[in-house]
Amino acid sequence: MENSKKFLETHKIEYDLHTHSTISDGTFSPEEIISSAAKIGLKGISITDHDNFYEIDLTEFAKEKNIIYIKGVEFSTDITNLHILGYNINYNCKEFQDYISNQKLERELALKKMCEKSKEYNIPVDFEELKEFSNNKTLGRPHLAAIMVKKGYVKNIYHAFSKYLKYNKPIFVDYKKFNFKKIINIILNCNGIPVLAHPGMLKENIFKKIFMDAVKSGLKGIEAYYTRHSYNQTLYFLELAKKFNLIVTGGSDFHGDVKPDIKLGQAGINEEEFQRFSKLIFS
Repeated sequence: MENSKKFLETHKIEYDLHTHSTISDGTFSPEEIISSAAKIGLKGISITDHDNFYEIDLTEFAKEKNIIYIKGVEFSTDITNLHILGYNINYNCKEFQDYISNQKLERELALKKMCEKSKEYNIPVDFEELKEFSNNKTLGRPHLAAIMVKKGYVKNIYHAFSKYLKYNKPIFVDYKKFNFKKIINIILNCNGIPVLAHPGMLKENIFKKIFMDAVKSGLKGIEAYYTRHSYNQTLYFLELAKKFNLIVTGGSDFHGDVKPDIKLGQAGINEEEFQRFSKLIFS
């Protein structure tokens, strides 16, 4: 165990493969995330927005910053905290496009209901006001939070989320999601690599229940390194990856001001691990 702990303590983070931008619920633009990653010395970055993607190809922009950019999406599922990261997906794939269009509508319906609920708590935000504020970008809770700050209902975006907008908070409304096997199938059909996100955030009984089904469905990797994973959890997931021949990934789950305690590059993989990862996603 001491050798294992020493390994983790000296594990060099060079690639952060789990971040969120303004395209979903982050507060940094995709370009700002790439620029920030380059400034802190990361070699590579993946922007994995929730059920959405940035239509502008950032590969050349990243090259100018001397950093590798990997396309990614974090897919939600109908089980709490069970998310699947899809890397290097063909964004033009019809099945993926249909999924994104459907989830966009579901998300907007949820936000419309959240605006309605905001009036019940004397912090009214009109849905049309939300759409105008977002400047025709994909609607997300950060836009709602920003309006709440602007109107003086809350001190900052973090306060808006922690008091009103997070799961189980007063005006939060969830939207319909797919089964994890269906998500894995969509990713594979669109030439992507499905990876189990933050497995340590799942309840142990849920993880044990779904893990083998996910592997049998075509899961290719597991996010062993994650900001909120303990030493023991990380070691356990590394052992599982080896046992089931899964690639190892890692990321911070950076969201900017929404999760101010999580810093870019706080978790990730080293060069050796990235080489194994890249052989799979770029083959």
